[in-house]
Amino acid sequence: MSLPAEQSEHPDYRFTLANERTLLAWLRTGLAIVAGGVAVVTYAPDLGTPWASSAVAVALVLIGLGTSLAGYRHWHANERAIRAGEPLPHSWLMPTVSAAIAGVVVVVAVLVGIEVLDQ
Repeated sequence: MSLPAEQSEHPDYRFTLANERTLLAWLRTGLAIVAGGVAVVTYAPDLGTPWASSAVAVALVLIGLGTSLAGYRHWHANERAIRAGEPLPHSWLMPTVSAAIAGVVVVVAVLVGIEVLDQ
């Protein structure tokens, strides 16, 4: 049984809803990263050196902002591909966010090491 022409042009709504859930997951991830930046400033004000806590917090807030904005771009590109019946575009979002967070973790590890050695 074939669908009428007007129905066959629209994508399955489940794909759009799944894409929206993915966007919401990226937004939650960005918000959690920003909250981590606020936590660093609040609970670790003297992390190795006087400026380190602020630098780590600013980096986390910027990574969180970038994650949220990139998540929206990713959603928009996927939505366009879904509606056009094309393959989903390649995403650079996951490796980029992972690398940025790994960089912050390395910096924090060095700062914690400095603080431990100074005691």
